[in-house]
Amino acid sequence: MQVSELESTGLKKTFKVTVEADQINAQMDAELKLAGERVKIPGFRPGFIPMKVLQQRYGKSIQPDVLKAIINQTSGEIIAQKNLKPAMTPQINIEDYKEGQALVFTMSLESFPEIPEISFDGITLERKTFDIEEKEINETIERIAGRNPKFTPLEEGSKAKLGNVVSIDFKGMIDGIAFDGGSAKDFMLELGSNQFIGNFEEQLVGLKKGDDKIVNVTFPKDYQAENLAGKDASFAVKVKEIYRKETAEADDEFAKKLGFADLRAFREGIRNQLIKEYEQVVRNHLKRQLFDALENKVEFELPQCMLDLEFTSIWERLKEAKARGEDMMDGKDEAELEKEYREIAARRVKLGLMLASIGSHQKLQITREELGRAVMQQANQYPGQEKQIMEFYRSHPERLDDMRGPILEEKAVDFILSKVTFNDRKVSVDELVKESEEDGEIRKKAKSAKSKTAKAEDAPKKSAAKKKK
Repeated sequence: MQVSELESTGLKKTFKVTVEADQINAQMDAELKLAGERVKIPGFRPGFIPMKVLQQRYGKSIQPDVLKAIINQTSGEIIAQKNLKPAMTPQINIEDYKEGQALVFTMSLESFPEIPEISFDGITLERKTFDIEEKEINETIERIAGRNPKFTPLEEGSKAKLGNVVSIDFKGMIDGIAFDGGSAKDFMLELGSNQFIGNFEEQLVGLKKGDDKIVNVTFPKDYQAENLAGKDASFAVKVKEIYRKETAEADDEFAKKLGFADLRAFREGIRNQLIKEYEQVVRNHLKRQLFDALENKVEFELPQCMLDLEFTSIWERLKEAKARGEDMMDGKDEAELEKEYREIAARRVKLGLMLASIGSHQKLQITREELGRAVMQQANQYPGQEKQIMEFYRSHPERLDDMRGPILEEKAVDFILSKVTFNDRKVSVDELVKESEEDGEIRKKAKSAKSKTAKAEDAPKKSAAKKKK
């Protein structure tokens, strides 16, 4: 193998590599010999097939894998010999190769930069403190009660009206034929909620428990199911019960339905949850301050390949959001917006490398339990699909590496926060939230495209009777 350096500019290096024909031929012969022990060719015993025959039959198909293996092997040797630390997978370009001759290829890569030692001296952060007031707990309980209403059956003979909730069975038909997703049993429908298409709900007003009715509707022309769009349908509906929807009273019984021993335990659970949520707001505020302080602590060159990858990730999400009709331009033209997002990408790459360097110097490790919790948190973001997500990571353990970066970042942040100075300032919860929103513009912009990514394709299919959202 012959290696010559073609370029060495900053973090970027390019090498020209020549692999002699003898090495390639030897590798080809070894692979063909292995194949000869497995395959069956009429007239020959396995393991005794002439090399010429194997070459004729399998040479062309084996050659790409042999070349790939040789390139990977020689590239790895060069990286090890020259003590390089590639920021990303090296780029390989085959310059010359003909069967039976030498292989010539170039390998281009960018190395991780050498990051100067980072001092935490002089970093002082404002740390906001807060108290959870009873008013906050009461408002939270009211919201929970509003999401968990009480349904009281109406007296026998009462007629359904808008605002009532009806328990119904229904079966949808188009041209006398039932269609998928058009039927349900014991379905709870609030009349006037506009949950179903057309005037479906209005046609149930005035019905009594036990009544049957044929409801006629027309699916919207832009309905998500193309086989139903614009078509007339009839639904055979049976009213099984009519309820008055009432706000649940926050008492011991209500608390027990939510899994608490009594109202007191429920209130304490709310308090602890609010503390946890607002502590995260405080932590986010500290991290933004910390990142601002760290960003200017040291200067070093950033790998262009990492900058491009980070920017592309942000920009693609931005374009996806724009395609969905979301206004992501903030009144700026595309060139101005691209400049802004490239700056955000550079900040994220720089801080990521700094935190990784701190984690490496401090020998921060990730435990199996921490990795397991991260996978569980990821699964919980997809309600109803937790089992599939967990199974995915069990069958693709290499994807667990995606989890390691964020965990190490948080550990590095924890380490740095243990070394800096804090100035505590007492604020109300309202002030905490407001100030957090005001000083979080950089973070919000960097994540806005990602946070707005729709997950409609992952949601369970809804009844075809329901309105397109």
